[in-house]
Amino acid sequence: MFTFARVVSPIRCGAAVGAAILAWSVAADAVLAVPVLARPEDQSRFRITALATGLAFPTSMVPLDDGSLLVATNAGGPQAWIGDHYIFTSPAATLVRLVDADGDGVADGPAQPVATGLPGLVSSIRRVGNLVMAVSVAEKTQAITLWRTGSTPADPLSAAGRLSLTVPTNFVHPPCALAVRPAAGGGVEVYFNVGAQFNATSGSGTVGIAGSGGASFVGGAGTVALAPESIHRVVITDSGTSVSVTQPEQIARGLRNAAGMVFAPNGDLLLTDNGADDPSQPSVSLSADELNVIRSADLGTTVPDFGFPGTYVDYATGATVGPTAGVTPPLAAFRPVDGKKSEGAVELALAPAGFPADFSGGAFVPFSGVFNAGGIANDENPLVFVDPGTGKYFHFLENGQMGHPNGLLATSDAIYLSDLSVSGAFGGIRDGIPADQSGAIYRITLVPEPGTAAVAAVGAVWLMRRGVLAAARRLSRRRRSSP
Repeated sequence: MFTFARVVSPIRCGAAVGAAILAWSVAADAVLAVPVLARPEDQSRFRITALATGLAFPTSMVPLDDGSLLVATNAGGPQAWIGDHYIFTSPAATLVRLVDADGDGVADGPAQPVATGLPGLVSSIRRVGNLVMAVSVAEKTQAITLWRTGSTPADPLSAAGRLSLTVPTNFVHPPCALAVRPAAGGGVEVYFNVGAQFNATSGSGTVGIAGSGGASFVGGAGTVALAPESIHRVVITDSGTSVSVTQPEQIARGLRNAAGMVFAPNGDLLLTDNGADDPSQPSVSLSADELNVIRSADLGTTVPDFGFPGTYVDYATGATVGPTAGVTPPLAAFRPVDGKKSEGAVELALAPAGFPADFSGGAFVPFSGVFNAGGIANDENPLVFVDPGTGKYFHFLENGQMGHPNGLLATSDAIYLSDLSVSGAFGGIRDGIPADQSGAIYRITLVPEPGTAAVAAVGAVWLMRRGVLAAARRLSRRRRSSP
């Protein structure tokens, strides 16, 4: 089964750290504590607001043409040991729209559904033009579904087709991540991962993919077998009434679980990969999560090998383990920063163009952290900033403040970060709130510099105050000179 955290064990324990508790109160009008930026200099430069709360396991996000957000939400399902509302048995997903017309960082109203009945647990959505793609990972419902937007962003989406996925039983990491861009010859290039069958070893199982519901492979192919531990590419062309899909092409191999992908402006494909847990101690990390890159010139030309399972960066020591010949090294391997952990990398996003120069060219990566834990019990869940050029990184939002940071979207001047469940619960009821009603989305923007109007207003106030003081002094002088 796919997991947002690195773990394959159902429970992972983490030591508590001295950080602010993020929690919902038992009352129905629970108030969300917004996380605090890790570095003092960033606390004065950036502002964080809760765009929306009370969402059902929000994961991935894309912008719509009017600046509103399309968000994947997931209705929890039953699970024997954790209770109802469990994220990994979500029977269905819904795409909702959030509007912040006044730009104050808080949604103007409740989320509005625009597509319902998607297969359960949508982990990633992407959009090019009027085509929206969503990958679902709940067991027995795995698929990449295709949707068309309406004539306005508020209109309901319409189903365009489906790429059904056949995943072997107990396959740990089914496809969960997407990256898209316009194809040079028309249509949309869609990149998606197929993870490893097992935690730390290779398996022989393959994942099948087949077109249905209006989508079909060029040439009439039926089910196509996809190699695990890899990334694949297809080109989708939408005629408006049907969708044609090229045969899948393998783009990379040697990846345990490429849980996040994004294109850089130069065409390079940046991706995160989840490290493995120690098979003898599932609560201990064996290998570090990584940031990797496939250079633009290599996409579809070579199939780089990123080393899984034989070559990895040891989480405890930072040493490279295994043969390095023919293996593409990571740009960065995420290990503790001053003893503070980051585990379970999910989506990533490039720093907004409007952010300060010291963030230029960098990327942000959220980490899900400890399974089923939030607040100070989750000491592995920061939002990290990484410089792909140097491999250096730091915690932008410190761990221990959220539940499970997951989806990440960058616009020209803001970052949007989803938290699956602010209490950290993956199911059941915690702090009086069902787990699938405790998701949140945060917006991070720069603190605005005083604009011309603001400066003029300040100047007017200063002049008015100066005039009042001058008048008061004149009146005082007249009173002193009066007989």
